[in-house]
Amino acid sequence: MKETETGKARLKAQLPTNTIVAHKTGTSGTNKNGISAAVNDIGVVFLPDGQPYFISVFVTNSKENADVNEKIIADISKVTWDYFNNKTN
Repeated sequence: MKETETGKARLKAQLPTNTIVAHKTGTSGTNKNGISAAVNDIGVVFLPDGQPYFISVFVTNSKENADVNEKIIADISKVTWDYFNNKTN
């Protein structure tokens, strides 16, 4: 999962470029009413000291476009990174 090519705008987007993230993305597509049933990314993120944390972000029943849904995931990932990175320093 460390080699996953999809989801560059999701969990990894706002993390430092050298951060190791083993993850798997998922996307449902958008129905005729403009609702995305699921846009998600789940993974293991490794802090600079090598310690891992696990994160799963699911955006469901969203009327937002793909860019906004991915930014929601990226924002949550960044807040989580900041929390765990500051906790270990």
